[in-house]
Amino acid sequence: MNVDEDLPFQPIRSHVYESQELMRGFDVADPGSHLRIPDFLTYVYFVQNGRAAPKTRDAGMMEALHDNSILRAMWKFISDRKQPTAAIMGGHKEPRGSKTYVAVAEMARRLTKEGFLMASGGGPGAMEAVHLGALLAREDDQTMREAIVHLATQASLPNSINIVDAAGNVDEAVVQLVHRWAVPAVELLERHRNGGVSLAVPTWHYGHEPLTPLATHVAKYFLNSIREDVLLALAVNGIIFAPGKAGTLQEVFQDAAQNYYRGDGPFSPMIFFDRTFWHETLPVENLLEALFVKNGHGDEFKKKVRFTDDIEEVVELLVAQKAGSDARLLSRMETLGMSDLLV
Repeated sequence: MNVDEDLPFQPIRSHVYESQELMRGFDVADPGSHLRIPDFLTYVYFVQNGRAAPKTRDAGMMEALHDNSILRAMWKFISDRKQPTAAIMGGHKEPRGSKTYVAVAEMARRLTKEGFLMASGGGPGAMEAVHLGALLAREDDQTMREAIVHLATQASLPNSINIVDAAGNVDEAVVQLVHRWAVPAVELLERHRNGGVSLAVPTWHYGHEPLTPLATHVAKYFLNSIREDVLLALAVNGIIFAPGKAGTLQEVFQDAAQNYYRGDGPFSPMIFFDRTFWHETLPVENLLEALFVKNGHGDEFKKKVRFTDDIEEVVELLVAQKAGSDARLLSRMETLGMSDLLV
């Protein structure tokens, strides 16, 4: 492609996205409208131009410019808000209304009330629940219950992995299924446009997974490697790991690596929600203990790595980490070589 061709995205930005911008043109009454929203058009472009290995220098340059500017805009957004930052990771297939979905939404809701900026990977499932909780932080329990019931009218994400094939051809039948799944969330956002702020950090690498409309702000990247690093780095006040699969497990050990090689920076709390899952389904505790305790990080492991089923315990532990959030963020970014992005 030529650099003067129209692109479905702006290569250089000074601000993060709002979800309404990425979903501009979405019409709850028109399933075909999903084909025209900027988020989906950009995913089609990404696939057609070679995904993570761009076919041309022009495509690679435009994507790199975009990711760098979003990276800078994201850190500016975070530093300007001056809030403690935390994230919740978990499975993208978690059904709306499930026990885990409800628990994640409630944790995000309580932490937002406590002044946290909550972040997630920005997709469906447990990630969506994070933004639901943040959005409804100022609402009562009944409003939260009604919202979950409404979302659960389309409880399960449809199989959308082939929504765009390797050649960039769109399966419009799958588009209609994804549109149907997104409608309750779009309707909910319309009712709560002045709700709590949250930050989604998704990637077009997994563009077949629809963006959650419930996030107010979005830092979306082409390269998943950049996205994963910065999503974990920004959550200096703690990460909660809800049940998930390979992607969540990757984030567990990537976060462990950031904590291990933190230098003089902060050890970000690692909270594993659902003891049975993390002790039996994916038993990570012994490995993490061996990594940290046997290599001089025993005190941090005992204080800041927790396995629990108790929402109150999660909130109390993270609230205790609120002090000095600005300094903690700067220290973490210096360790990762990113501190110039806050200038």
